[in-house]
Amino acid sequence: MKQKASFKAGITLAFICYCMVTPACLKQSAYASTIESTTTDSIVLIKDLRKWHTMGGVEAIRKSVAIEGVVVANDEHDNIYKSLCIQDPSGGIVLLLDGTSLYQQYPIGSFLRVHVQDLLLSDYRRMVQLVASVDTSAGTLVTSGIPVPLFSKFIKILKDDFPIIPLTVAPKSLADSLQGRLIRISNVEFSVVDTAQTYADKKNKVGASRSLKFCAGGTIYLRTSGYADFAGIKTPSGNGDVVGIYSVYNSEKQILIRDTSDILLTGKRCTGAAWLQKIQ
Repeated sequence: MKQKASFKAGITLAFICYCMVTPACLKQSAYASTIESTTTDSIVLIKDLRKWHTMGGVEAIRKSVAIEGVVVANDEHDNIYKSLCIQDPSGGIVLLLDGTSLYQQYPIGSFLRVHVQDLLLSDYRRMVQLVASVDTSAGTLVTSGIPVPLFSKFIKILKDDFPIIPLTVAPKSLADSLQGRLIRISNVEFSVVDTAQTYADKKNKVGASRSLKFCAGGTIYLRTSGYADFAGIKTPSGNGDVVGIYSVYNSEKQILIRDTSDILLTGKRCTGAAWLQKIQ
C-alpha cells in the first residue's frame, strides 16, 4: 500500500489522475481486459472479485455487481492515503478515493455497498486495489481513485458501527488472500535494531519499515508513513500482539496499523527465540 511519503511519490495507495469513469478514461489502458456486462445486478464476495484480477494487469469491470463490506481502515491518522480498506467474511480489498478526510464520511465500522461496475481492478507492487481510472500515456501505469462528486454514485452506507473482530493469523498463514483484511498477529516483538526507534521519519516525512519478529520464527514488516500523526513516536520493547491491515510490497509481507492502539506489546520479550539467540 502506498504510504504518504512513498505512496505520494509512486501504500498508501493513490496516484493523481483526474477523470470521470467513462470510456475516454479507459482508452489509455489498451492492455486492460474487460469483464463483460450482465443484465442481473448481484452482490459478489470480495474473494471472488479479487479472482478477476491478474497481477500486473488491469481489468475493467462491466458486470452490474457490487460488493458489501465493513471499513476496517481509513485515513484518520494519515497512515493510509486516499483509500479505504474494506472487508467481508471472505476477504479484503483497497478502494481508492480521490479525496481527503475520508474518515469523516466513512468511519471505521461503516458497512458499505460499493457498486463496482465501471471501476477497474489493478495492483500496486502486488497489492490489489479498486480504482476509478488508469493512464499509461507516459509509459507507466498511473491510477486514480473515485472523484469526490461520484462518491454517492458508487458507495452507499448501509449500517454504522458494524462489529469488527480481527482475524488471528499464524506466521505461516500470511498470504495474499489476506490482503486488505484486519488481522491480529501474536507473540511478536520489534527486532533489537528496530526497538525504541520512531515508527517513521516524521520530520522529513519519510516512511519506514520496522521488522516484527515472531518468537516461533519469521518476520513481518510494520510499515508507517512519514505523514502518520504517530510517526515520531518510538516503538515499544515488549512482546505481544499487533493488529493491522495485511499488505504486501512486492515480496515483502507488511502490516499497517491504524494508530498506536493497535500495538499491544506489553509482555516480556521472548529471549529464547532462535532469531534472538543469533544476535546476542
